[in-house]
Amino acid sequence: MSRHGLHRLLLAVVLLVHAAATGCRAFQTEEATVDAIQLGFTNGSLTSKQLVLFYLDRIARLNPLLHAVIEVNPDALYQAACADADRRRGRSHGYGPLHGVPVLLKDSIATRDRLNTTAGSFALLGSVVRRDAGVVRRLRRAGAVVLGKANLDEWANFRTLEGTGGWSARGGQGRNPYVLSAAPCGSSTGSAIAAAANMAAVTLGTETDGSILCPSSLNSVVGIKPTVGLTSRAGVVPISPRQDTIGPICRTVADAVHVLDAIVGYDYHDAKATKAASKYIPPGGYMQFLKPDGLRGKRLGIPNGFFNFPNGSVQQIVYQQLLETVRKQGAIVVENLDIANLTVIQDVLNNGEQIVLAAEFKSSLNSYLSDLSYSPVRSLAEIIAFNNAHPIEERLKDFGQLIFLVAENTTGIGSPERAAIRQLNKLSADGLEKLMKEEQLDAVITPNDSLSTVLAIGGMPAITVPAGYGKRGVPFGICFGGLKGYEPRLIEIAYAFEQATMVRKTPKHAYPVMSPVLPCLPSLLPRRGDRRGKRAERSLKTTCNSAMTQLRHPLAVAIMSLAAAAAAFCCCCSATTKFEFHEATIDAIQLGFENGSLTSTALTRFYLDQITRLNPLLHAVIEVNPDALEQAAHADADRAASGHRRCGGKLHGVPVLLKDNIATRDRLNTTAGSLALLGSVVRRDAGVAAHLRSAGAVILGKGNPSEWSNFRPVDSGWSARGGQTLNPYVLSAGPCGSSSGPAVAAAANLAAVTLGTETDGSILCPASLNSVVGIKPTVGLTSRAGVIPISPRQDTVGPICRTVSDAVHVLDVIVGYDELDAEATGAASKFIPTGGYGQFLRMDGLKGKRIGIPNGYFTEGAYGKAQLRVYLEHLATLRKHGAVVIENIDLATNFSAFQDDLNSNEKIAMQAEFKLSVNAYLSDLLHSPVRSLTDVIAFNNAHPVEERLQDFGQPDLIAAQETNGIGPVEKAAIHRLNELSADGLEKLMSNHQLDAIVTPNSDASNLFAIGGYNDQGVPFGICFGGLKGYEPRLIEMAYSFEQATKVRRVPRFKS
Repeated sequence: MSRHGLHRLLLAVVLLVHAAATGCRAFQTEEATVDAIQLGFTNGSLTSKQLVLFYLDRIARLNPLLHAVIEVNPDALYQAACADADRRRGRSHGYGPLHGVPVLLKDSIATRDRLNTTAGSFALLGSVVRRDAGVVRRLRRAGAVVLGKANLDEWANFRTLEGTGGWSARGGQGRNPYVLSAAPCGSSTGSAIAAAANMAAVTLGTETDGSILCPSSLNSVVGIKPTVGLTSRAGVVPISPRQDTIGPICRTVADAVHVLDAIVGYDYHDAKATKAASKYIPPGGYMQFLKPDGLRGKRLGIPNGFFNFPNGSVQQIVYQQLLETVRKQGAIVVENLDIANLTVIQDVLNNGEQIVLAAEFKSSLNSYLSDLSYSPVRSLAEIIAFNNAHPIEERLKDFGQLIFLVAENTTGIGSPERAAIRQLNKLSADGLEKLMKEEQLDAVITPNDSLSTVLAIGGMPAITVPAGYGKRGVPFGICFGGLKGYEPRLIEIAYAFEQATMVRKTPKHAYPVMSPVLPCLPSLLPRRGDRRGKRAERSLKTTCNSAMTQLRHPLAVAIMSLAAAAAAFCCCCSATTKFEFHEATIDAIQLGFENGSLTSTALTRFYLDQITRLNPLLHAVIEVNPDALEQAAHADADRAASGHRRCGGKLHGVPVLLKDNIATRDRLNTTAGSLALLGSVVRRDAGVAAHLRSAGAVILGKGNPSEWSNFRPVDSGWSARGGQTLNPYVLSAGPCGSSSGPAVAAAANLAAVTLGTETDGSILCPASLNSVVGIKPTVGLTSRAGVIPISPRQDTVGPICRTVSDAVHVLDVIVGYDELDAEATGAASKFIPTGGYGQFLRMDGLKGKRIGIPNGYFTEGAYGKAQLRVYLEHLATLRKHGAVVIENIDLATNFSAFQDDLNSNEKIAMQAEFKLSVNAYLSDLLHSPVRSLTDVIAFNNAHPVEERLQDFGQPDLIAAQETNGIGPVEKAAIHRLNELSADGLEKLMSNHQLDAIVTPNSDASNLFAIGGYNDQGVPFGICFGGLKGYEPRLIEMAYSFEQATKVRRVPRFKS
């Protein structure tokens, strides 16, 4: 390298370390407003991608506690890259202030993408909408980045009279970021929490009666509840067409107005309401009303019955001070006003509102469900039945579903409902509407959301602004409400009030907040004028064009691979000196637990952070367990109670990632990567998952598989749910499958240890190509119960880890008899050694072993000279450590014919076995959108875009469906396979008295050790295979080989 090149490299390293130490000073991301963000985009101190990475990091760190976000958009970084590309090309000017800005949507607002829309309920998990909601379409048109979906009161708080207080089955309990024990309010709980805690730039909520105003007030943010019809409700899970509205929840009035400007307007799919309200939209939009003197001359009413706070209380004092501020700013405050029939209006159980809402809800919800492209439920009655079938998940004992039951008993808008609507209209007309007209008011002022029902029955707008904080630090707000179309004057009032008071402050987190390192990293990319920068610019031209996924785009790969490598470097540098997280083995982890330098919670947070940073690039993890930190906390509590002595075995408190075909009875999905199974509910944990829980392991999440374990001919590592997994060593190299995600996650330190499954190569191949250790156990040694099956003859479950010892620790936990897989596990139990497998981790494990090298595997034609040379060096190592290596032995007289015979018969048998076993698995589920292979095929046909039918088809699924059980043809194929095995490997090993055969990569079975890397840096493995029950001797050999060679190195994310 030249002196100049070395100087630049050193400078880059210094900048990187400085960034890690000091954070980004060029742009202050926390509390950033939309205007500041756009300025950062313009002056080059910020990119959309940096901004999205910042919020993803915040979500990873804060969401396990706050439960504000229900799901993150896997395409958010791609959308950000497109926005950055538009900006560099000068194409961003026509979009407006939300271009490139991440927006979080309440989980009742539909998006036609890879996000779910469920209103927080498991009943709608896996449903597929026909189109984006109207407001989402407008956001996309404005260039906004859809960051994800926010938690909410389930079904927008319309399931139960008691209210769920920010809880949903999918999202858990939302928590107030200012005082965790305080109510966050709802139903737009997550949107308000996320805005308050800087987990998104801006958010969207919905309101029927108080659902924007209340959580905004109690989480110290600004909420705008627009006039009904000003924003489209099309594509939003509904309650009432008379009262539903969608509005922004943001940290400032200006931000909320920017969002409002983007989402208002006519929508064909909500024609009546949006057409009627269009007359209220001012020419030039709403931003023109952000006036610091907006209070001057305004007539503001103070209705009686709202400011009833005890004398001397914080609220009483603060509200009096704020009203004085309003007067000082030039407003005319008219006090002691009465809203006619206020007591009746506020009595929601007797004013007629609930009578009408129940009927409107049933009618509008059934209409919404019937319009879905796919849904596990098609009516309110089916939702009620779903909840009854899942009482634990849906917490029926705590919350019930009384409103659902009342609504289901309605029969449309009949005489009682029409009478109630007339009463509500009269109460509104004679109440607030009349008062405001008679007193010529521009707005009325009330605390928090106390005016919400008055406004709701009239479809009227309001804005709430932070007003103060109570004794315990719980926020409260002030609400400005007006008549339909009064948004311009309400914005003037709210903005002027906000600028005069500046009450809002950020939550004082008594819990971990983000490291500023990662948002700095993209700014270290080469700039214009650098030759590499010019190449990046040229590659940028293709960034947003026709690629299938974001990771095919050259710039996205370049940015993310640099960010990933730098993030890994920074994490290494910033980790505590007491414990080194990267590459930590189970033994090191347990030592850290015992000496107090590590907790399960800290370890789990590390992996969650790794997933947040690297998974947008690698797509290794399909879903993170929302209960992982809670499980880790339990492990820490167990350890603390025992005086920090080891509780249980080696895996106690250790986070484990499971392949997404291994069932867990919790809030994780089990889908084999397919959208067809999204929302299915299993009866119990898979046998291996039950063993892991008994051992005290933390279930971290699910790893991305090749969809249906490659029984659909998809690209290795691709699934509809998880996208395309990438090899962390060389991003353009194949990751292999089908246990792609677990192997990549283990390699890239996204999990401590992982579990995969194998039918034919699905552990061995990805372990080999991602430089990790994989054990494919004897069939039956580990239970297959609760694992989405392919073949009961060949399926097995095994560990994928960074070291042999880690893999053996996992194996020790998951082996054993299971009555739900009785025949196989009963037969294999005899192979389990007394004292477990850890005793075979011997440094001299190669000594005296007889190892065979079959012909046909180690050839220059297959692997090239360089790789073959490495393999030959490894064979020399085996000899050096005492093994007897026997070469030039034949598995069959005609090796090619042997392989063809094996493959053809395996396919015949497996197709019939797959249909039988997958149908049995599906029929045993408590709930599933599909109940048979026929249903799966039909689902794929109905969703050709999501399931990429044009690219991959589903010929193996169709061929399997055409089988009719294990008939004469299949029996003959199975018989022939048994013959080939007996006359092949079994006979060979017996004749030569072998302890193992050694082959490259996944060319043999049982166990991998890492072999090396080719000249492009792509890993390859070496495989030790043996007969049933040979695990002890294979472990001895693999461990001894690993310790002698020490080949594995951490990924560098080369593009």
